[in-house]
Amino acid sequence: MIKTLHYHFELYQDSFLNDPVWSVEALSPFPALSTGDRFEHRGLALAWDDLPTVDEEFRVKDVQHLYWELDKELGHKLMVQLEIVPQTPDC
Repeated sequence: MIKTLHYHFELYQDSFLNDPVWSVEALSPFPALSTGDRFEHRGLALAWDDLPTVDEEFRVKDVQHLYWELDKELGHKLMVQLEIVPQTPDC
């Protein structure tokens, strides 16, 4: 039996213990994110607790993956934890 694969993406601010500030489902995988990556938050309708100031930016603090299998479905959830850090100049 061929199973349907569902992709989920969740953003967290500061801790995975908090509710996600944004989540979405898709039929195709999301791009890979790594610890330390810059994350541009503008353009997403989010419920941020805090926003970076002009001298700060969001960086990926941690990444976790969750996989599951149900009767007719496989799932992959990408959970990304962000933190606010001092902005670094572009190289």
